Amino acid sequence: MNVPENPEGRSKLHPTPWRIFIELAKINTVTLGGGYVIVPVIGNTFEKLGWINEKDFYQVFSRAQVFPGPIALSTSFLVSYRIAGVLGAIAALLGVMLPPFFALILVGGFISIYGNTLLFKRFLAGAGAVVPGLVASMLWRTAKNRKWTVRTAIEVIVFAVLLAAFPSQAFFILLGGIALLYVGKLVWKS
Repeated sequence: MNVPENPEGRSKLHPTPWRIFIELAKINTVTLGGGYVIVPVIGNTFEKLGWINEKDFYQVFSRAQVFPGPIALSTSFLVSYRIAGVLGAIAALLGVMLPPFFALILVGGFISIYGNTLLFKRFLAGAGAVVPGLVASMLWRTAKNRKWTVRTAIEVIVFAVLLAAFPSQAFFILLGGIALLYVGKLVWKS
């Protein structure tokens, strides 16, 4: 068995289904926020463990965005499938889904008891302040690995401004934008 090594020369553990489950369960137990907060944490963890490099992780992440459902689940599934096969992908699904499931049950009971306390409200405010930074980090890593053209940059900026200016119309802006981009690429190539 060939064990990858890190720069310091210490051996790394192979990505077995059990190790994938444990790592993803740990991440999903302690990370607050949605998928775009969890994805960079998964990438950093898997990279530090020597299971996948950053470039390959974000290539898989870009493919995971076309799958329906939570982005952390799709990304974990595809990355784990790549590094450990079918059993790794199943372990990833369980590692991503089980901690939030149990946490929701636990937090629901906790909120019903302590939801109106000042300490609880301050905790939520502090946790919410961290999320934009984590999302910005993930966006930066994704953006730097993409091939940019002037046209692509303008499209992204226009959609970001539209989404920020009209958040209640986000669904229609995204649908219309996807349709316009698709038609625009067909027309542009012809």
